[in-house]
Amino acid sequence: MPIIKSAKKQLRQNKKRKARNDHYKGLYTEARKAFEKAIKASDSKTARTIFVNQKDKEGKTTKAGLQSIIDKLVKKNIIHKNNASRKKAKFAKMLKALEVKS
Repeated sequence: MPIIKSAKKQLRQNKKRKARNDHYKGLYTEARKAFEKAIKASDSKTARTIFVNQKDKEGKTTKAGLQSIIDKLVKKNIIHKNNASRKKAKFAKMLKALEVKS
């Protein structure tokens, strides 16, 4: 445990930041698993809605898509922008291959 006051504050900040980072990483993991499940099931329509922002009947965004979540991770400095670009390209390639196949 830290003894110095500034070290105690740093520990509090680290805990808060870790909780925030874990939340966004969890959103990414959840969206990625749903996307990969749709790809394995050869359901291109569901995979596309998961990849891009999901909208309701009125056209309003109801749930952030996988692409949007990856962009948020970059904006919050959780992952590097090149890593995000690589992930988005990989998922787009998977989706395109599925759409061409079906």
